[in-house]
Amino acid sequence: MNNVFNKTLLLLSVGLLPLFGFDIKVSGQASTFSKIGFDGRKYDPNKGIYPTESYATMMGELNLEMNLASGLDMVVGGMLNGIVYDSTIYQGDGPLGSNYIGYYAGHSGQTLQSPRFAMIHNAYIHYDYHGIFGFKAGRYETQGYDWFSAFNQGIEAYAQYDNFKVWALYSDARASAYNDWFWDYGRYYTSGAPLFAGGVAYAKDGLSITPYIYYIPRNMNAPGFNITYDTSPHFSHEGFRSKTTIVALFPMYEGTNPTSRDTIVFGELLGKNAQTLFIRQDFYINDYRFGAILYKNFGNANGKIGIYGDPITYNVWTGSVYDSGPSLSNMIGKDALSGFLYVGSEIFGINWQVLGRLTSSPRADEQSLALYLDYTFNKHIDAGIKIEYLRDVTHKGYHIGNGPILSSNNISDRSHAMVHITYSF
Repeated sequence: MNNVFNKTLLLLSVGLLPLFGFDIKVSGQASTFSKIGFDGRKYDPNKGIYPTESYATMMGELNLEMNLASGLDMVVGGMLNGIVYDSTIYQGDGPLGSNYIGYYAGHSGQTLQSPRFAMIHNAYIHYDYHGIFGFKAGRYETQGYDWFSAFNQGIEAYAQYDNFKVWALYSDARASAYNDWFWDYGRYYTSGAPLFAGGVAYAKDGLSITPYIYYIPRNMNAPGFNITYDTSPHFSHEGFRSKTTIVALFPMYEGTNPTSRDTIVFGELLGKNAQTLFIRQDFYINDYRFGAILYKNFGNANGKIGIYGDPITYNVWTGSVYDSGPSLSNMIGKDALSGFLYVGSEIFGINWQVLGRLTSSPRADEQSLALYLDYTFNKHIDAGIKIEYLRDVTHKGYHIGNGPILSSNNISDRSHAMVHITYSF
């Protein structure tokens, strides 16, 4: 189904649209990404050795953007991504790089198939009527959702009147189309079902209140809300700004029984319901920013949807491919509590940030300290690096990946560096 869809859209955009005289804007990028795990030992679960992998990619993207009428646009784009280095080939139990690049389990997301290293990631029509009404349909990258991110195959729409905005999202499938993650469209983590979401947003004088609900048929109802107060919504790096964000989600799982396991986080018991609370406080003083985050799960709140677009905004895939997930951090595990502190600014054109994190959960504890550096050379080239110290202590009675149940606590070094260089046009 997806192959036919891809070929039809590509033929339509490249072969037919120019005949109608539409102006076409071409854009794209070439990018390379590397994760360098500092623990490069051989994988040996009998000795409690679960190393941190390294891998590198080369990615290319091309988009055709067409303006069809006032407020009406169409975009079609394709992407290629390939693995140029995979340490798991030498560390044992590999190659596992396709867990990041090329993973595909069919449209259902449930049946593992041969890796795919190319896809039509953009194929959508977008219409906006003066900020009053709009929709986007097809394949496109989502923005602004607390619990859904990356690329959607489906439709979203909104209508706005005065300070109120009503929005809705339907997702037939989801994809990751980036230099570090490349999964073609599928119903991953939703047990083969589509996903629906909708909400109402009220915004005035820096205060926004958004109740919403996420729904997976026969799997989950999850009402929640986002409350944000921003003292200076139009802040321009001068003076003081405070921004407070509170996000909560209350998943209720359908059709579960006492032995049901989640589809996402370490295979833990799912339960009937759970709750998650996220509180973020950001401060800005001229070019400096600093703040704190508190993130708490009550029960297994991430078991069905919680990694689709987690409001943490920081990468939660920082563990090991040899662990469950793969490479998920324990910060989104059952009953996990995490605290974050950060500070950042820009100096000599380098955007820097230091982030510290402590996570405690029944399964494992984590301690992390990360340095982020980003630099834009010109309008075409940018680069970034993250260096992170990460200590993982998985507790007795749990297992790591496909390893045996631990008879004592296992301490693993998950420290790593991530580097990217991108050329855009």
